[in-house]
Amino acid sequence: MTRCILIFLIFVFLNSCKESIPSGTINPVEMQKVLWDVMRADALSQQLVKYDSSKTLAGEGGRLHNQVLLIHKITEAQFVSSYAYYSHHPNILKALLDSINSQQIRMSTIEIPVEKNRAKDSSGK
Repeated sequence: MTRCILIFLIFVFLNSCKESIPSGTINPVEMQKVLWDVMRADALSQQLVKYDSSKTLAGEGGRLHNQVLLIHKITEAQFVSSYAYYSHHPNILKALLDSINSQQIRMSTIEIPVEKNRAKDSSGK
């Protein structure tokens, strides 16, 4: 069932992207990866600030966002302009976000059983 949904989302995503994307805009596949990493960086920065009172959310968030941009070899201007483009094209942005959501669900359903099995193995049961 999950595979069918994923295939459908990819199909919708690819069909919605037939519209020509302006030059300088991050392509949808790469933008999905960047957005996924930005969301993970936001979650991590919240955790870091929660457990270390010497850090600020703005400081940690900015630092981690810069690292994400460096990893993906894009500039902040490219990210901001690309995000603005996708924000003005909600059908493409929705496909991106749905794809990210599907990826997160898929990863959580795979990782949870693996972690439970590891806990059982280490406890000797």
